[in-house]
Amino acid sequence: MNLNLVFEILEIASALVNTRNAASGIRDSDVAAALLAIVRKGAQAYEEHTGEALDPSLIKAEAPI
Repeated sequence: MNLNLVFEILEIASALVNTRNAASGIRDSDVAAALLAIVRKGAQAYEEHTGEALDPSLIKAEAPI
């Protein structure tokens, strides 16, 4: 995985945590946007690593325990 992508993912997660710590409440839209950005960076890392686009059918919800 490209080290720059790892740092970009960490920056997104860090910004989300800092937003949470700085405000009394964090909006759901902020969380959704941050998580979506992390997923997009992860897909980009997968594509760069394998040379193939990520197959969305590989992403499945966890089974409840």
